[in-house]
Amino acid sequence: MASTSEVGHAKNVANLGTGIQILQEMGTLYNPSNTNIQLTSLISFKAAIEGTITQLNSKIPSYKNAVANREVAIEKLGKTSTKVLNFSKSLNISTTDKENILSQVKKIRGHAKAKAINPETSETTGISTSQMSYDSRIANLSLLINFVASHPEYQPNENDIKVANLQTYQQELSTLSSLVNTAGNELITARLNRNNAMYLTEINIIKVMNETKSYLKSLGQAAQPYYKAFVKLKFRDKD
Repeated sequence: MASTSEVGHAKNVANLGTGIQILQEMGTLYNPSNTNIQLTSLISFKAAIEGTITQLNSKIPSYKNAVANREVAIEKLGKTSTKVLNFSKSLNISTTDKENILSQVKKIRGHAKAKAINPETSETTGISTSQMSYDSRIANLSLLINFVASHPEYQPNENDIKVANLQTYQQELSTLSSLVNTAGNELITARLNRNNAMYLTEINIIKVMNETKSYLKSLGQAAQPYYKAFVKLKFRDKD
């Protein structure tokens, strides 16, 4: 299911901070018995959330950089595999062997338009799906190299499609994709940690804010101006 956007998360934290300021302004009038909504607890809760957000934000640049490096390297994969195919068609090998090579090239090109992932908005499934798409193309390149290398007739003069150079290219892509996967998994973990801190524990932002509103309402006329200001703060749950 879709979740609150990153803007929504940030707005929740900002409203939490504003709410705490309202409660601080109340002085001794704000004196709940529920320890979860006491000022010291709310301040600590906000600090814990901000810590997970800082950690999440620190992971985004690494992921973006890793993705960019892989994009540059993988850009020529489609054309390179097509050159391998066309050269193979010129060889004196069986029709079945040529069809096997064609099938492998189709698999590589079939994933050529992997959906771009925005690490600042995508959830875990989007990042994971993108990883699998790239990993599949790279794995199919490895199989293609094995196919053509099994034929002694495959001896191109063009450097970029020689077996040794194809193997080097495949290893480069594999390394770059591994770096993306590592950075992506760290981003997934950081986002889950943020979500857990904000929404998925017994003491979560929606629960404590609702309890705070109820407490302010229970104070009656004396807290009416603070209550009116507080209820204007909107908190979106993780969908």
